Amino acid sequence: MGKNIETFEQLTVMLKFIADTSPTYKKIAIYINDNYLQIVFMTTNELAEQVGVSQGSISRFFMALGYRGYNDFLQNLQNIVSKELTAPKRLQFTEKHGIKDKYMHSIFDNELANMEKLGSIMETDEYKKIVSMLASSKPLILLSARMSSTIVPYVQYILNKMRGMVYKYTPSSPQWDTIELADPENVNILAVMMPRYPRVLVEKCQRLKEKKFHIYGVTDSEFSPLMECSDAAVCVPLTVSSIFDIYSTPMIFFNILLRDAAKEIPGISKRMEDIEKIELENKVYY
Repeated sequence: MGKNIETFEQLTVMLKFIADTSPTYKKIAIYINDNYLQIVFMTTNELAEQVGVSQGSISRFFMALGYRGYNDFLQNLQNIVSKELTAPKRLQFTEKHGIKDKYMHSIFDNELANMEKLGSIMETDEYKKIVSMLASSKPLILLSARMSSTIVPYVQYILNKMRGMVYKYTPSSPQWDTIELADPENVNILAVMMPRYPRVLVEKCQRLKEKKFHIYGVTDSEFSPLMECSDAAVCVPLTVSSIFDIYSTPMIFFNILLRDAAKEIPGISKRMEDIEKIELENKVYY
C-alpha cells in the first residue's frame, strides 16, 4: 500500500487510512502528517520518543503500510519532500532541532541502505543499455545542470581516458544552445538529473526528445521528469537528510557503471597505456 508514494496528497490518504485501524497508529499518523519535514532528520528511536510510543510500534506501523521498516519509508519520504526541502529549510530544521552529530548515524544508515540497492540496479536491462551506449563509438554528450552537474566532471574525466569524443554541456556552455543542430542518430546523450530538478535541464531534455535524440538518464526516482525523456534510465537513490543532498551513492554508481563500460570497449588497454606514456613524458604527476 505504501510503496512509491509520489505526493503529499497520497501520503495523507495513506495516513488517514492506517489511522483508523488502531489508537496507536492514529497517534503516529497524526505526528507524521504534522511533522513530515522534521521526520526526514529523525532516527527510529527519536521518532518513537517524540510520538510517545515504543520502537516496536513504530516498526509495526510502517510494516502495516507495506514498507520493510522505518528506513524503507524514510527513503520514500525523502523522494517526496526533495522538492520542498530546500537548503534554507534544512538549515532551519537542523538549527531548530539541534540536529548535529547525533544524526550522523542516521545519515550513514541511509547511505548504506542506498548502496545496497546498487546491485539490483545493475541487473536491469536499462543499466545494461546505458553500459553499451557508453562503450559505443558515437560521440557522447554529458548533460546536466546546477548541483546535479557536480558529478559530471568526474564522469567525463574517466570516460576521456576510456574513449574519445566525450563532451560536457551545462547551461553555461556555449554549446548548450546548439545541441539541437547535431544529427540525432550520430550522437548519444547521458543526462544526469537529481533533485531539485532544474527547469532548464528538464525543458532541454524534453526538446531534445521531441527532436528524436537518444537520451539515457541517471536520476533518483521513477517520478523524475527525466524518465519520460529517456530511451533508458536508472534511478539511483541519494540521501536528503542533511543540509545538502549527499551524492556518495551516485558517485559509487558511476564508478561501477564506468568500470562495466570499460569492459566492453575494444582496444581500451592500448589507449590507457598510451595515455600513461604521455603523462609520464609530460611529468603530469608530482
